[in-house]
Amino acid sequence: MNLLDEKRPLLIYDGTLGDLYRIFFRNLLLQVVTLGIYRFWATTNNRRYVWSHMRFQDERFEYTGTGGELFKGFLCAIVVVFSAAFAAGALSAVLRMLTKSAALGALPVIALYLLIVVFAAGAFFGAQRYRLSRTQWCGIRGGTTGSALGYGVRALLYALLCVLTLGQMTPWTSMRLTERCINASSFGSVAFRFKGRAWAVYGLFLITFVGVAVLFAVLFMAFLKGALASMHVGHEASTAPSRAALGSLFLFYALFSIGTMLIRGFYVAARTRHVMGNMSLGSQLRFGSNVSVARLIGLQCGNLAIIVFTLGFGAPIVLHRRMRFAADTLQVFGYLDPHMLGQSTLAAPLTGEGMLNLLDHGGAY
Repeated sequence: MNLLDEKRPLLIYDGTLGDLYRIFFRNLLLQVVTLGIYRFWATTNNRRYVWSHMRFQDERFEYTGTGGELFKGFLCAIVVVFSAAFAAGALSAVLRMLTKSAALGALPVIALYLLIVVFAAGAFFGAQRYRLSRTQWCGIRGGTTGSALGYGVRALLYALLCVLTLGQMTPWTSMRLTERCINASSFGSVAFRFKGRAWAVYGLFLITFVGVAVLFAVLFMAFLKGALASMHVGHEASTAPSRAALGSLFLFYALFSIGTMLIRGFYVAARTRHVMGNMSLGSQLRFGSNVSVARLIGLQCGNLAIIVFTLGFGAPIVLHRRMRFAADTLQVFGYLDPHMLGQSTLAAPLTGEGMLNLLDHGGAY
């Protein structure tokens, strides 16, 4: 039998909700006591548990990162961002004083905003580098090459391209950025490979794009009609229209967000299947995905409801559902012999994903 024709689950997840809740409440207590500082160690605790309860070819993964590395990365990110902000502010003041021009004085501030966008986009690439370097399987670790700053610049330029094309280049730019992330990654001495084809998912993207536009138009007209109706309320109930407007605005946002998630589920599922179906690890493994629209939407809606109705205390349930979803939908063809893998020679970062923790949530686990 050709091993590349053998198909089985990529991951087996055997974590339990009881364990996750014990970690959750311990992390929560220590974060309260330390005024939130412990959150870096809390993230590490979650990752160590999840990694160690993921098995591939009957071998478990291991997470070797530390909370101290994440904390130091966060402090470094603060220094970088605030130094850039201070420099932009000082340069802006000097330009205004020398040129007496508000427009010229605003240029450093605009440049700062663009730099922050670059930092935020590149932070995801930097986080991937750190997490792969701290992931081991059979004693072999992963790695990533390339520049997070370069990735951020590329992401900014692609975003501007999407704006100029009214969003129609989104599938193409998404595939190019995904290629950048995957093709820069390796596990041990073997590199990941991916070649995306935007045309394969563009049809569904266009349908969902139109669907979201129609949804926005319908909700906006309904919201506008309600706002106009509230204007006819008498002066004696002057506070009622403002309350009604706020309620309508919240309802508009909630319905649009949920509706967009449901509509885009078709594109997201197709994109996931395309990316996984065209990715490989050397010549040993090919990947795939059996994710369906119904299952993806069920996961997203279920997780949203759990977080909302439990006031955040359902986070372990959401994490558990996500891990089971990943293990059940990702597939692998082939066999990876750990004895044939050489150790990664890529330099591992010294600190964690500080920029992502500063400019984004930093990931749920």
